[in-house]
Amino acid sequence: MDTVERILLNTVQTAFPVTSHPYQTLGELAGVSEEEAWQSIIRLREEGIIRRLGGVFDSHRLGYHSTLCAGKVPEAKISEVAEYLNGIPGVTHNYLRPHQYNMWFTIIASTKAEVEKILDKVRQIAGSDEVYSLPAIRLFKISVDFNFKEDDSDSDTAISSSKAPGAWESSQAETIEITERDKALIRLVQGDLPYSLTPFAELAKALKWTEREVLDLTQSMLERGLIRRFGVVLRHQKAGFTANAMGVWPVAEDHAEEIGAKMAEFREVSHCYQRPTLPDWPYTLFTMIHGRSVEDCQNVMERIAQATGVEDYRMLFSQAELKKSSMKYFVEAAID
Repeated sequence: MDTVERILLNTVQTAFPVTSHPYQTLGELAGVSEEEAWQSIIRLREEGIIRRLGGVFDSHRLGYHSTLCAGKVPEAKISEVAEYLNGIPGVTHNYLRPHQYNMWFTIIASTKAEVEKILDKVRQIAGSDEVYSLPAIRLFKISVDFNFKEDDSDSDTAISSSKAPGAWESSQAETIEITERDKALIRLVQGDLPYSLTPFAELAKALKWTEREVLDLTQSMLERGLIRRFGVVLRHQKAGFTANAMGVWPVAEDHAEEIGAKMAEFREVSHCYQRPTLPDWPYTLFTMIHGRSVEDCQNVMERIAQATGVEDYRMLFSQAELKKSSMKYFVEAAID
């Protein structure tokens, strides 16, 4: 990865320019021409470092229900359960982790009833009732934003900082009115932006709108919080961040908000949530950490423990990535 590609990746993860000529803007930032910036992004896409370039949405504000699920799945049933989950568009992530709760997956669905229908089917296939939904009680941070500076000068593990948004409580989740024009644009920008020097003009052609209408509505959705960020989604391993750990912490309710906010301040923490407990799962706070090595992740967890005083924690590294995809909104199909 050359210097120009590093500069571009540091920008386009969170702030791909919503303009008529985005690569001209990126070229100016990187000190290269519009064409050179475009070709660099194409190269990163074709090499598989960039998985997707487009909008990343707030499912709650779009009116959807999302949850993290944990299951005790017998080894003999893992493949069958994974095959079922892989066929459901709303199951966006599925990992095996070293614990009796060995399968961890996320579901985004239009209704809570749909989530429960999926879980019932998983329980049936697995032959286990111990498959649970652990929806967020509070959200302290979502910000996957890797730092590609060549010297990693301002981070131990080279994940760039992003200010924690403050605690979001499930009771405060705001659903915003979505228009049919919103939905039409969402269906396009939730996919991959066209390979073009003027990608928003290409979207306009597909919608039979003007480019100005596409740019204005995209910016409006950013301002309304429907789009969390407009940028690239990376394949972490190909980008050099080969280790990821789900750190879990048993923090009492009366301290959860304070300690969760502290954990979210760590630049290496990409996701930080409070979630429900289970009879045999006492952990309330979840921190996702990505690093260039297992040791990176361990060092971060130790620093968080020192800063918060919570020394009783577990790290569940990914043993296998069974599925990783992006949600497709407003294109629902029936769940069998």
